[in-house]
Amino acid sequence: MTSRRPLVVISGVFSELPQGDSVAGASAGSLVAGSGIDGGGDLDGSTRRLDLELAAAPSGLIFVGTGDSAALGLDGSAQASGNAALSTKVSKAGDVVSGTLVVESQSYGPSSSFTGSGVITLDFGASNNHIVTLEGNSTLAAPTSASGGQAGAVVIHQDGTGSRTLAYSGGWSFAGGTAPTLTTTASGTDILVFYCSNSTTFNASTILDVQSAP
Repeated sequence: MTSRRPLVVISGVFSELPQGDSVAGASAGSLVAGSGIDGGGDLDGSTRRLDLELAAAPSGLIFVGTGDSAALGLDGSAQASGNAALSTKVSKAGDVVSGTLVVESQSYGPSSSFTGSGVITLDFGASNNHIVTLEGNSTLAAPTSASGGQAGAVVIHQDGTGSRTLAYSGGWSFAGGTAPTLTTTASGTDILVFYCSNSTTFNASTILDVQSAP
């Protein structure tokens, strides 16, 4: 059996090994091809079908497969077949996806919660959405770690006593320059929706007295 160098695929064009030949001495991170067509990283020269597996690959690698029929695996998991243009894994904080991103299912993040009173400083670096329960008169200060283009909502609950007020400082802006007067009934709920023009300007509007429909 002849030992060959690892197979290289460029734009879907590959060299077909004679049946029975295999790649010897391939190390982790190499493309591996063998004989037969059983989905285990093998090649059948007659059908022009290629299955590739990247062993012990670090996360974040990108595969491009444009051949007649290609099945590519990332760490033995995610697959792309047919004339796939790009399969990529974004796996760490700070990764950037350029171009249009289409999400065909849900996309969401958890809300951060705060219960108390006084000066409230939300961490926009931790979450886009926040839940605040007021236990006394308070001031919503400029959030930390905000980014231009960020948007979200702050759900504001009154506690069981109610009559809690909320003032604003540090870059919160409202239509006409007038801050809203919140619902003050016990357990009342308002929603503050916001858009950050930049890291220090928070344009906001309110949905007041949110209640269940009868």
